[in-house]
Amino acid sequence: MSTTMAGMLERLRQKIGQEGHSGWHRITQEMVDRYSELSGDGEGEWIHLDPERAASEAGYGGTIVQGFFQVSHLIRLTGEAMRTLLPFDSNHALNYGFDRLRFVRPMPVGARFRARVRIADVTPKAGDSFLLKEEVWLELEDGTVTLAAEWLFLLGPRALAAG
Repeated sequence: MSTTMAGMLERLRQKIGQEGHSGWHRITQEMVDRYSELSGDGEGEWIHLDPERAASEAGYGGTIVQGFFQVSHLIRLTGEAMRTLLPFDSNHALNYGFDRLRFVRPMPVGARFRARVRIADVTPKAGDSFLLKEEVWLELEDGTVTLAAEWLFLLGPRALAAG
C-alpha cells in the first residue's frame, strides 16, 4: 500500500464511530402517489394512496410512505450526512449494496425526517480502494427510527478529497 493510501486509510479509521446528519426533508402525498405510479410500489394499496381511508382504518393517522421510497431517499440524504464528516467525490464512491436493511416503523406521509449516518468500518481492498461500511437510520423529528441499514460503498483511490 502506498504512503498516500496508508494516509487515507488512517483518515478513514479515525472517523469510525462518528456520526453525521442530513438536513430535514418531507415526503408529500403527491410524491408518494407519483412514486407508486412510476414504480408500481403501493399500487392499489389504500395505506399509501388514500389519505381518508388510511386515517379512518389504520392506526397511523393517515397514509404511510412505501419502504423502498424511503430507501431511494438514502442516496441524497446519506450523501448530505457523510459530507458533514468527510469530503468525498461521489464519482469515486460506488454503491456496493446493503448488508442489512430493515423497515423498523412506518413513516407517516408529510412527516419531517432526516438521515443519521455513522461510519462503522473500513477495509482496504485491491487497487488502492476501500470498502466503507455505514450504519444508516432515517429518523423522524421525535427520534423515531423508520429505517435502519448497513450500507457498503467501494471508495476508489480518488474518492477522498485531499486533506
